Amino acid sequence: MVSSRTLTTFLRYVMTGGTAAIVDLSVFAALHRVGVPIALAASASFCVAAVVNYTLTSMFVFKTRRSLKGFGLFFGVALLGMSINVGVTVAGSALTPFGPILSKVAGIGVAFLFNFWLNSTFVFKARGVGASSPQ
Repeated sequence: MVSSRTLTTFLRYVMTGGTAAIVDLSVFAALHRVGVPIALAASASFCVAAVVNYTLTSMFVFKTRRSLKGFGLFFGVALLGMSINVGVTVAGSALTPFGPILSKVAGIGVAFLFNFWLNSTFVFKARGVGASSPQ
């Protein structure tokens, strides 16, 4: 059974992750529209969204202070999620009739739960959920 604290944390993560997903998809679409190759556009948009996601997630989900050390840990773990996100985007664009934008949506979706698990298990758990001391 899932605890109410875990459920609340997950719902907050859905909201902040959803915001980051909109940033990811918007930046990807803009870069793709101007001719940036799919893999590069998907990687760049993920990196922009990671900054947004770290900021929102640390403030509203896990309630920790933002720091360069915390962002470094977050981004290091996010690179694993990025490999899933970009891999699904590139493969979907090449192997399905869905095109780059829908493939990016799929990449974001597939990576979402993996990223939540990594963040709640390693990134913010290591720092202490609810911790407010600077890192």
